[in-house]
Amino acid sequence: MPIPLPHRLAWILLACAAVGLGAALFDWNWLRRPLEHIVSNRLHREIRFDGPLEVHPWSARPTFSAERVRIANFPGGRAESFADIGRVSIALDVAAALRGEWGLPSLQVEDARIHIEEDAAGQGNWPQGGYGSEAASLRFESVRIHNGRVQVDLPSRRSEGILVIDTEDATGRLHWQASGRWQDQRLEVSGESGSVRDVTAAGSPYPIAMQGRIGETRFAIEGKVTDLVRLEDMNVRFDLRGRSLAELYPLTGVPFPPTSAYRLQAQLSRRGGLWRFDHIDGVLGKSDVAGELAIDRTGEKQQLRADLRSRRLDLAELSGFIGGRAESGRAVPPPPGRVLPVLSLGFEKIAAADVDLNFAVGTIRGSRVPFEAASGRLRIDDRRVSLDGLKVGLAKGEIAGSLQLDARRQPAEALVDLQASRLHLRELMPPQAESQNFTSGSLDGRIRLVMAGNSVAQLLASAEGEVAVAMDGGSTSRLLMRLANLDIANGLIAWLAGGQKEQIRCLVGDLDARRGVLRPRTLFLDTEHMVVRAEGQVDFRDETLDLHLRSSPKDGSLVALRGPILISGTFARPSLAPEPLPLTARVAGSVVLGLVAPPLALLPLIETGGAKDSPCGKALRQTRKVIGASG
Repeated sequence: MPIPLPHRLAWILLACAAVGLGAALFDWNWLRRPLEHIVSNRLHREIRFDGPLEVHPWSARPTFSAERVRIANFPGGRAESFADIGRVSIALDVAAALRGEWGLPSLQVEDARIHIEEDAAGQGNWPQGGYGSEAASLRFESVRIHNGRVQVDLPSRRSEGILVIDTEDATGRLHWQASGRWQDQRLEVSGESGSVRDVTAAGSPYPIAMQGRIGETRFAIEGKVTDLVRLEDMNVRFDLRGRSLAELYPLTGVPFPPTSAYRLQAQLSRRGGLWRFDHIDGVLGKSDVAGELAIDRTGEKQQLRADLRSRRLDLAELSGFIGGRAESGRAVPPPPGRVLPVLSLGFEKIAAADVDLNFAVGTIRGSRVPFEAASGRLRIDDRRVSLDGLKVGLAKGEIAGSLQLDARRQPAEALVDLQASRLHLRELMPPQAESQNFTSGSLDGRIRLVMAGNSVAQLLASAEGEVAVAMDGGSTSRLLMRLANLDIANGLIAWLAGGQKEQIRCLVGDLDARRGVLRPRTLFLDTEHMVVRAEGQVDFRDETLDLHLRSSPKDGSLVALRGPILISGTFARPSLAPEPLPLTARVAGSVVLGLVAPPLALLPLIETGGAKDSPCGKALRQTRKVIGASG
């Protein structure tokens, strides 16, 4: 006999009530161990629920909570566990689960303590992608972390610290602070970012904003990152400040040179192994810099490509390239009594990357030498450095040429080939010098040196090659030329005349460098009244000067001590004075003759002149063959 419909409904309601009553009265803690087994298999890591379990099943989104949850560390780990969580609460989307999706409307974690560490081989104890597709497909709607604390210990990266995380209830955004050491440098960072839910949204940009310091480097970053774990698909704006760009090398692997204090701003984007720095705007000491930089790390060695511009460059900023600064940016003076930098040129950085850098400078400051604009291309290829297409404005003329440095050899080998053209002699005179008013003419020249060494001092101390200079025509101060011969009579006349212009016939210099010693083969200045020749040497090995200027007047003088003039001393403390023995002999002779008969005292001081014009045409042609300039 069929059961009446009202009876069937009553039985169904009774069964549901019984199931509900059973679920309400059921002690879910009996399922603790089976749940531990299931979750441990899913996470491939042992997990324990040491506190009570609570389940509220009668909802479209049933909730589960557990207290004192412990996730095991890897075998041999220093910490007792990977994570200790005071309380975790999870809500399940039943409808999504029936569709085969892991839908978690809410996840709340309280009082979590996580321990991140490495073993002796550098293998980390954090998830390495072994949680399977289920973990990767989790979908969160609301995630809250309260009083989260992460302890980090990464010996292979010389890093350790503590990260504190908390969630803003109203927005779900994360606020965090970190302190400790990164790459053996002090670390202090704070910031905020999007919610934890946003992290799991594959392909979605994740907003971040942070500021802090690593060592002496301070930074601020704001933007979005799509892959937060690998920091890929990034687009952020950053602000960097520090003592020296070289201090970024251990943090970033980018081989910047030592500089003075700096500030840089740029837009940073990353796609895979390609990093781009666009709209660079920075200040280094008294210099500015702008442009673009790209770093390609997809190959075996990173490749740097840059186009940099500077409206004004303080010459002191280049000292980091030639061994004049420590990595901290502190200026490193040469040893006492020396001028040339002795600090190594930092070849380990040359090996860190291949570089292709185009640069342009509007104005060069910080030197008594009248430098102007500059441009060129710097390349590093397998530790071979080349500076090609170099052009530097100087004294309304130009210096052009190249520099090659091969750091594959030890000591490093270098070749410098520079050509000067149309340098205005007037601009090379000291500013406000009275003689500048009488100075004119333009110089051509060339320097070609082969060197070996690991510092500027070592390179120049081994120099082999030649230096040449030539000038056809021009003028200078007549008073200076008279004083070069210690010509008191004619010098007095020139001075009383308020200064006079001395026409220059030619200036010719042909110098030979051997083993760091520069000696003139030919070096003379021929003017309308004087020929001045130079002999001696300039020694780069001990930075000493020993040059003798011998003047031969073309006209006579009643009183001329006739030098010669000695340039001696060191690069740091040069000395200019008459050679003592010839001067003493003439003065003594004048005194003795004066004692015999006063008029005779002038005889040793009379200059009869008679010097012939030098063969300027021939000398200029020969020198310009070396220079490579047209006559």
